[in-house]
Amino acid sequence: MRKLVKLFWKSLCVMFPMLVAIGYFHARPMSYADGEIPYYIWNKDKASTTSDKPYEMIILGDSVANAAYAPEILSDRTLNLSLGGTTTVENYYILRDWLEHNKAPKVCYISFMDFHMATLDCFWTRSMYSHRFRFDQNAEMLYAATKYDGPGILSEHPVLDYLSYELRLPNKYIAAFTNASFNQRYKGNAEARRLNELHGGRYIGRGTTEYQSDSENVYTEFTVAPLIDVYYRKILALCRENQITVRIIKLPLPENRVFTEEYEKSFYAYYDALEKDYPEITVDWIKTSYPQAYFTDVHHMNSHGALQFGEDLKKRYPEDFGDAVLSEEQIAAINDSIAGENKLEQILKWIAGKEYTVLLYDGEDEMDTLYPELQEKEPDLKKLSLRRMEDGIKQVFFVSGTNETHPDLSVYEEDGIRKARLPGDAQEQWETSSDHVLGVMVIDRYHQRVVCRKEFKEIRELRGL
Repeated sequence: MRKLVKLFWKSLCVMFPMLVAIGYFHARPMSYADGEIPYYIWNKDKASTTSDKPYEMIILGDSVANAAYAPEILSDRTLNLSLGGTTTVENYYILRDWLEHNKAPKVCYISFMDFHMATLDCFWTRSMYSHRFRFDQNAEMLYAATKYDGPGILSEHPVLDYLSYELRLPNKYIAAFTNASFNQRYKGNAEARRLNELHGGRYIGRGTTEYQSDSENVYTEFTVAPLIDVYYRKILALCRENQITVRIIKLPLPENRVFTEEYEKSFYAYYDALEKDYPEITVDWIKTSYPQAYFTDVHHMNSHGALQFGEDLKKRYPEDFGDAVLSEEQIAAINDSIAGENKLEQILKWIAGKEYTVLLYDGEDEMDTLYPELQEKEPDLKKLSLRRMEDGIKQVFFVSGTNETHPDLSVYEEDGIRKARLPGDAQEQWETSSDHVLGVMVIDRYHQRVVCRKEFKEIRELRGL
């Protein structure tokens, strides 16, 4: 007996470090998680919690959907629950989680890129790694993969991998933990989660990184794996059961894409069969191309593309979005997007139709010719007028998102420096003096506060003309 007790304590001492590690991996995922894991954790919490806001539009899909659908542009009642790297398989459980805790939305938009119709390339490295789904859901996916030969799930030892992730064994997490001790990931992951909430779930492609390529992207084959087809139909059946309107959208791609006749034939053959079984759904292939500058890579839209797509989608389906007044959450997200912009024409596109003013100091005295060129480049700007300030200050202009005749602010010149002050402010909010810059200040008139100040030293480089 004494030997058994001694053996037990020795075994416990040997296992103690591993048990501590497992406990840490369970309790502090945001401290060591890498990649897109903070967004998966946010998605799980969001879909598994009863929301105070009754969302009318839910977005499902992979990274292309996450990058394209911007709730701050679409409506205050839109939530982007798509996740990078996921397929119809994972998205079925995302929708099911949402419906178990929340009222069914009126409309569900669904978008997937072609490769996520053929394989599950992130099941282990993101879905299992992040514990986005419950153990029973993971087991159900694994069982379905064995039944339908699910590509990307059937690893060399799938059951062993499943148990290793579910138990959070060190062999799956020690590398991230070791790296996190140097990178201090909690702060960055917490900020990522905050921005994800701010932008209604959209996290991929936020920013102004632009895709450039001189070669054609030729799409020759459209294939759907049996497992993915099974779960696509499960999503549609769940939507039918909950009387949710389904809009399947094939998203715009850059101008250098080419679809072969065989590709289009395969695409329509699959979705025609799907519509035959679910005639209530809408399948919409948006064949309009966007400029490469609207993408961060060959598939994913950046903020420029999401802004354009959002406006286009509202025109395409006005019955879904209407003309609702911007909410405080939308304004905060728009302000964040404007603050990150690097092009004057895009800043102006963001404010179009909204209570914003952009104050401009034209250090090179070119604005009278520059602005019409920008309007030709971005036709949406033709409804926004450029006006000179009425205070006698040379080279100072403004553009109002709602075409107000004069902004509610004081602009003056002092010792050769142009300055501006908002009503009630004791200090200047804007100063510019150089003769070779374009000075920009964006004002959120909903709250009478400055969104950002920018100074561009090369006006012609700025406008990209």
